[in-house]
Amino acid sequence: MMTRALPLRVDYVPGESATSFASRLARRNGVPRLVPFCSDIGIDYGQLTNGAPTEIQRLAALGGTDPAAMQFWTPRLVGDGWFELGHATLKFTCFRRTHARTCPVCMSAARQRPEDVPAVHHGLWQLESIRTCHIHGSLLVPLAQAGTGKDVFDIVPHLRTYAPTPAVHVADKDRHLENWLADQIATGQETRRDWFHGLPIHVAVQTAENLGALMTLGADAKRTDISEQDWVRAGNTGYMVLRDGLEAMHTTLREIQSLTPIDARLHRHRFRLFYNWLRDRDDDPAFDVVRDSVRDYIWSNFPVAEGSIILGQPAPEQRVHTPATAAAMSGVSRWKIEQHLIRRGLASARDNGQGVHLNAYPTSETISEITTQIHGMISATQAGDILGVTLATLRLLRAQGLVSHAAACPKNGSYFEESEISDFLRKLRTLTKPEQQAPEDAVLFREAALQCQTSLAEVVACVLDNRLPLFATAPADARFGDLLVSIRAIRQTTTIPAEDALSLGEASLRLKTNTRTIRALLQRGHIVHVQPFSDAKHRRWQVVCARSVEEFRTTHISLTELAAGRNRDAANLSKDLYSYGIRPLRLGDKCQRFFRRREVI
Repeated sequence: MMTRALPLRVDYVPGESATSFASRLARRNGVPRLVPFCSDIGIDYGQLTNGAPTEIQRLAALGGTDPAAMQFWTPRLVGDGWFELGHATLKFTCFRRTHARTCPVCMSAARQRPEDVPAVHHGLWQLESIRTCHIHGSLLVPLAQAGTGKDVFDIVPHLRTYAPTPAVHVADKDRHLENWLADQIATGQETRRDWFHGLPIHVAVQTAENLGALMTLGADAKRTDISEQDWVRAGNTGYMVLRDGLEAMHTTLREIQSLTPIDARLHRHRFRLFYNWLRDRDDDPAFDVVRDSVRDYIWSNFPVAEGSIILGQPAPEQRVHTPATAAAMSGVSRWKIEQHLIRRGLASARDNGQGVHLNAYPTSETISEITTQIHGMISATQAGDILGVTLATLRLLRAQGLVSHAAACPKNGSYFEESEISDFLRKLRTLTKPEQQAPEDAVLFREAALQCQTSLAEVVACVLDNRLPLFATAPADARFGDLLVSIRAIRQTTTIPAEDALSLGEASLRLKTNTRTIRALLQRGHIVHVQPFSDAKHRRWQVVCARSVEEFRTTHISLTELAAGRNRDAANLSKDLYSYGIRPLRLGDKCQRFFRRREVI
């Protein structure tokens, strides 16, 4: 049977919900409440509030309007906990259906119209995350409850008891999330199909709002205390991050994590608001895509112990560590691990010398590398036993750079990498021949240094650089102290007359410095070598021009010599010179400092 239109009707306003239209139609026909009006005209009020198509069609026929537009802007229940609004399918958690809100600007305009044309209630305003009027950009304000709980959708009585409220305008630049949500409902068209835009709408919107709240209000803010205006700002901030994808969210979490020292607070304190909100959504599997991502970020960036529950899942392993957990895992002392972390740039020493400040949590792979390296360290005594040298000789070799201390060597200690010591000995053995082939002038390294008027370490460097033959009774098992070298072979590496040349050792004696500094002076051209070896360039062994050493000594003076001449402490004298703007030559770390005589004398 065809439904006849009521004699007194109202015009449908685009965007208006069916219950708003019905409430206005009831009042136009003299019925003060919507519930009895629906009963009188044969409409199921409960079905109407849930957007049932048959009820909306009957209402549209009674009101003489098009049912399609009214259906479009009325939330329609389509399944257990799911509604359709416009082109979007939304979970019930997207809606605020217990209290009505309105726009102050819309209300002010309605009051300028005749009494029988009250303001309307838009279907969008039932959404929790729509907090501003899409027409005027002003914050929606709550309406006082009129009647019983059943009358929440009877909008006209609520509007008639409305007390004017000053409008709070929100700029368009702060409403990107709301505009995106409204566009999903109005058009359903999405030009981007990336991670964020592929999320269910209630997941996307709530994640944006709560991530934004963490960014704008901090981890300790309480969600129940956040104002509507702050929620708008938070949603906009979160949307601007999430629209760029999952990695952008991780970057934001990393930035928040960096705001306090890395070892001061863990994830629950840094992300509390966002973390607790996400944990409380554990009954909705749609949030798993966000929850899994955040959980994996926490596992990879915080020292979460194996088996610890993070967002409902136990950690399968501990991925990053503190020095304490690294020591417990590896069985290596915490102090040694801290020294290696400092050397790798992952930590810095505390001012009081107790412990370290972490710059980044070391991964399990890093700790494994450090553990292997520490287990490969040997003492100076053990290194000497492998090479067959005294500690004094080992120190000479180390000073020359032929062997070096192990990484993170303890202060005032002397540890070496066993592999480096073995490699050094292996290089010497590859040059070694049976002693029966040795020439008559073959002598031990120490005797060769004396005859060549240079250091033992310089002789060894010359042998390695020029691959001079060595000799031993048992070449395969020979140790450093067993090796012989030909004096003639060493001297043949240079053809410079003795009176015009100095060894590095002789040059260091004349300048009262060490061979490291002599090498630096040669490298930077302050003194020169007479002639490089004929078979190679840039070798350790270099013959120094005696004349250039004398010229340098007349124009420069070492800090040690200067301090001795003035009866001053070298460190204090250096500070005074720096305060006067006097700088030493740039020679590099661990080199003795030299100043120009004209600047200090």
